[in-house]
Amino acid sequence: MLSATKMSTKGQIVIPKRIREALDLKAGDTIVMAMDGDRLILRKITLEDLLRESEQNYREGKTLSHEETFEGLI
Repeated sequence: MLSATKMSTKGQIVIPKRIREALDLKAGDTIVMAMDGDRLILRKITLEDLLRESEQNYREGKTLSHEETFEGLI
């Protein structure tokens, strides 16, 4: 699905309705952002994602910052 939007003077963007609906995005959802070259990647993060990633890191004996945990989810 491809859609275009413009950034406001405050750096805000609107995620088009059809994309919000397709991804079941709601107000208050956490979205992680990452750069991949000249691409911006947005991904909805759920509690299940965080729990799964935290459990895997715990089993591997890793202690990660919030940023490192989010990076593992992209």
